[in-house]
Amino acid sequence: MARSNRAEQTYQQILAVSTKLFHEQGYEKTSIQDILNELKMSKGAVYHHFKSKKEILDAIQKEAVNQRLNLIQQLTKEVQAKNACEKLTNLFLKFLELGDFIQNDKEMMLAHMEDPYIVLADIRTQMNGAELIVGLFEEGVCDGSIETDYPLELTEVMLTLLNTWLNPALFSRDLEQTERRFKFYQQMMSKLGADILSDELIDKMVAGYQEWGYFE
Repeated sequence: MARSNRAEQTYQQILAVSTKLFHEQGYEKTSIQDILNELKMSKGAVYHHFKSKKEILDAIQKEAVNQRLNLIQQLTKEVQAKNACEKLTNLFLKFLELGDFIQNDKEMMLAHMEDPYIVLADIRTQMNGAELIVGLFEEGVCDGSIETDYPLELTEVMLTLLNTWLNPALFSRDLEQTERRFKFYQQMMSKLGADILSDELIDKMVAGYQEWGYFE
């Protein structure tokens, strides 16, 4: 049954406040009482929507997946390409053109560095996120622009490395170290049959991290 407008507003308010507190204090250190104090709501109002703090975190991650799905569906319709591999490259470029996604990722990653609970939740989100674009990998296998017998697994590896191992905030890497890892990532993906990362794409991603102050 769909929630009423008031119930939906309360639900979204709980998610927004919880997300803020999880990032500021860490998931483990944030209690339900902290959330109640910030919301100025009764315990019953929160427990009407969520039975536990874990359920709130799960809902936050589900919302993130849905937002990415909607954005990917929108951008996939907009990008022009001669084949699926090129479409994936152009899709990533479109993400970068949005401007604020790296800044938002920075805020998330800084929280990740302090909180293993959110790291684990985000890894699970990445695995769900792989299902959002695996269709393009399968399309690439069909049109010959991607060569792999494991399109889903390759998608998962690509996203996991991109969002964790390559992120300079998680490992406090400098500019030179980050550029080197992106070049390795580009070569690895090409040898795995998906030559998705163009030099332009890598340059723009590294420049984005630099612009938002990831490097000392």
